[in-house]
Amino acid sequence: MTPRRAHKKSRTGCANCKRRKVKVYTALSAGTASAAVADASPGSSAAPTPMQPNLFPPTPSSNDGTTAPSPTDFAMVTGLEEIAPFPPHEMVIKDFELMHHYCTVTADSISLRKEMSHVWRVCIPRAGYQHAFVMHGILAIAAAHKAYLMPNNKKMYLTLSAYHQTVGSEGFRSALQNVCPEMGTPLFSFASVIVLLMYTLPSRSVDGKLDDPIHNMLELMGLLRGIKTTLSPFIQSILRSEFAPLIYTVWPLDHIAEMPNTPSLEATVLPLDTWDAMSNLRAFQEAEVPASSLEHYTDTIDHLERATRLVALAGVYVESGAVLVWMYGIHDSILVDIGSHRPHALVILAYYCVLLATLEMSSWCGRGWARQLLDDIEVKLTGHPKFLAMLQWPEKSLVDLYRV
Repeated sequence: MTPRRAHKKSRTGCANCKRRKVKVYTALSAGTASAAVADASPGSSAAPTPMQPNLFPPTPSSNDGTTAPSPTDFAMVTGLEEIAPFPPHEMVIKDFELMHHYCTVTADSISLRKEMSHVWRVCIPRAGYQHAFVMHGILAIAAAHKAYLMPNNKKMYLTLSAYHQTVGSEGFRSALQNVCPEMGTPLFSFASVIVLLMYTLPSRSVDGKLDDPIHNMLELMGLLRGIKTTLSPFIQSILRSEFAPLIYTVWPLDHIAEMPNTPSLEATVLPLDTWDAMSNLRAFQEAEVPASSLEHYTDTIDHLERATRLVALAGVYVESGAVLVWMYGIHDSILVDIGSHRPHALVILAYYCVLLATLEMSSWCGRGWARQLLDDIEVKLTGHPKFLAMLQWPEKSLVDLYRV
């Protein structure tokens, strides 16, 4: 067992410990995908990954001593001042600063489409006025953005971000224990913000370096899939609300299947040979994957091509939903294979890195994922020359995209 980190006691607590205290959830409404991936990941441990949220309520048998605060009453959160990184009067000023930054800068940096920007800038803050856990999510992403923009003050803003993420996640968990139709939009608001916050993990990590890129990506996939399952009962009502623009670019809707199979790539950021590369990937998998697993691998490539079509139709400015949508359609067995570093699954993940790189060109949130993930995949494929050869296209594509 790794020895405990030595550090001095503090009245307000160690900032690094508070940042790492946010646990990775292991119980998804959908099932056991995350637990299976955790068991399959080589070198994985039970220790929580830094800056991951604990979003889902504990099971009745849980006895972790956690007291979930009310999602609508900021003043009654037990021990809030004890974990706050600054005294109360300073926190008020910091919160005003972060809210101002969110409404004037961050909200417009998340999306380039006007209807989506309106949701981020107006609708989600409005939900935050009524539900404190949503407001904490807003302040968390605003602090992460300021940390990205102001590296000299990165430590302070990341501490603020971790604090608001922790308190907001506790409020979210509390709200999930008493779900009613009226809670659909605030739950969706917080979930939308927290997904983006988790996507900023590279920029929030020390020196921008991920500890374990493949495992970190699996954690993000688990978070997205768990949130989708949790919020699925509310999707139809949200589609009829002012929040609908966010769903249209995130959730795989029926009309996506009606898109052209291979839309033109002339006015896009995708490499012009993308469709040829996808065909080669499919042929390679059909030749190499055992028959017992081929159906799930073929289905995963189908979802990858569908996400690629969304990116192609987006043109020059790619929205996060067009890229992240692929994570929802992956079969659990593929996630387990990725966690086990099975070469067949890692090759598909390598091709997905090209889509991640296209998003980095128009959004600050996910910068750092594609390069680090592809490098990690290459290391894991050492000793598998046939699979390493398949990385030539994603490697060349990333070099070309980063050169632009």
